Amino acid sequence: MSTEVELKFLTLSEDVSIKVFNLLKAKELAFTHQIKHLSNCYYDTAELALRHLDMGLRIRICDGHIEQTIKTAGVVIGGLHQRPEYNVDLDTSFPQLTLFPQDVWSNDLNIEKLQTQLIPLFNTDFTREIWLVSIEGAEIELAFDRGEISSDGRSFDICELELELVSGDKDALFSLAQLLSHDLSLRPGMQSKAARGYRLYFKKEEIEDSDVLLEINNDSKNIKSCFVEGISSCLQQMQMSIEQYLHFQTFKKLDAFVDVLALLRQGFWLFEDNLTENSLKIRNELSFFIQLFAWVDNAIYLQELMTKTGNYRKKLDYSKQLIEQLRLEKRRFPDKEMIAELLHSERFNLLQLSLLKLITSNKNEHYFIDSNEEAIVPFAKKKLSQSLASLTHAMSSFSSSDAEQWLAQRKILHRSLLTGHWFGGFFDDNKRIDFRLPWQDMQIGLRELQSLWIIKQQLEKVELVNESSNKKVVDWQESKVENLLLALAHCKDSAISLPAYWLE
Repeated sequence: MSTEVELKFLTLSEDVSIKVFNLLKAKELAFTHQIKHLSNCYYDTAELALRHLDMGLRIRICDGHIEQTIKTAGVVIGGLHQRPEYNVDLDTSFPQLTLFPQDVWSNDLNIEKLQTQLIPLFNTDFTREIWLVSIEGAEIELAFDRGEISSDGRSFDICELELELVSGDKDALFSLAQLLSHDLSLRPGMQSKAARGYRLYFKKEEIEDSDVLLEINNDSKNIKSCFVEGISSCLQQMQMSIEQYLHFQTFKKLDAFVDVLALLRQGFWLFEDNLTENSLKIRNELSFFIQLFAWVDNAIYLQELMTKTGNYRKKLDYSKQLIEQLRLEKRRFPDKEMIAELLHSERFNLLQLSLLKLITSNKNEHYFIDSNEEAIVPFAKKKLSQSLASLTHAMSSFSSSDAEQWLAQRKILHRSLLTGHWFGGFFDDNKRIDFRLPWQDMQIGLRELQSLWIIKQQLEKVELVNESSNKKVVDWQESKVENLLLALAHCKDSAISLPAYWLE
């Protein structure tokens, strides 16, 4: 048995082979090179017995050599894949399960019966270009795969890089990935070829349209383990949200990605007293990208205003000048190609590699000031109480009839809710949900207020505001804001009156 430790990347770059050759030579890294064609067929039963055991069974044919491989349950963290596998040479192209070591299987599994039920599910056929690279005392197999995954007449393209640790320290994987990200447009690959093959077999050719979950619930006992587990969870959620955005390319999906960036950064703020300068540099990079995507909120508001079926569109149609002004504003935002380039950029890849190194590193002193054995629950209570105190003070110190002052509270409310995402899982679910509900309602109300405020700002740019058509929009906007401020004030009173669930 061996355990694969590898990084997977999907690439948009052209001339990958040439760029890899040039990079390795420029950095004076020793390497050997070869090209193979690999034909793989994946097997399971019709009821997916192996899949349910989190196992994958494959027959690989390469240059006349036949090998069967079974991969058992492993771990995928932020594009780093670690999964035990067993390989056995064959003289036939159909799996022979009894040739694998007996300890692969659980005692209650009937191998003979399983053997008779095996059927082919999907194929992966690709050309693999391999560089065996020596770097930092380690050997890494760098492979560029180009081909397709196919099942029953349907197919997915394969265009990806894999960095597999052959020997040495896994930090060398990160070093080589960092060099590659300078010359290639990459993003971490969350799914293996097999996972995508199963998706194809089930005829799920599209990524499912599901919301990214931001709740972090874990059983961590101390500060360090909570922080590491939280960052790990966020990193996986972030990469999932990127895949969803690149597939659907909607502002809603991009906003989900920005939300996870904010959740990540909030973790670094919450634990900053326990983190080294190396960790805080990562926080600064997160802030950089959050600022780069600060326009997404307004883009969503404008899109909602411009949609013919939107809540406000019928009223906005009273003013043709306003509609034209909103169209002009919408054109100022980055296009989809620019966003995709940014998500495959060197700087963004380096940020993800930094996060991955943090959560997989054995060198705690690089990221943590001490061992951080302090119990997490008292720490969580302290942070939640501090957050609530800041929020209630801010909410009590302004006039509830002032829209601009309400909008100024969005940031502190958002950060307080993020703190609840980090620590709420340590306490009673029902009490937490009841406590957060009015604050979340307030957040929704503030989003609507922001949309109405954009209308006000754009109306001020429109000429001939006193025309009757534009005046109708102005009067309507002012009335909507007045009613919404009353609802927000009621929501605030309700939220502030609730007892803190973590202190009960």
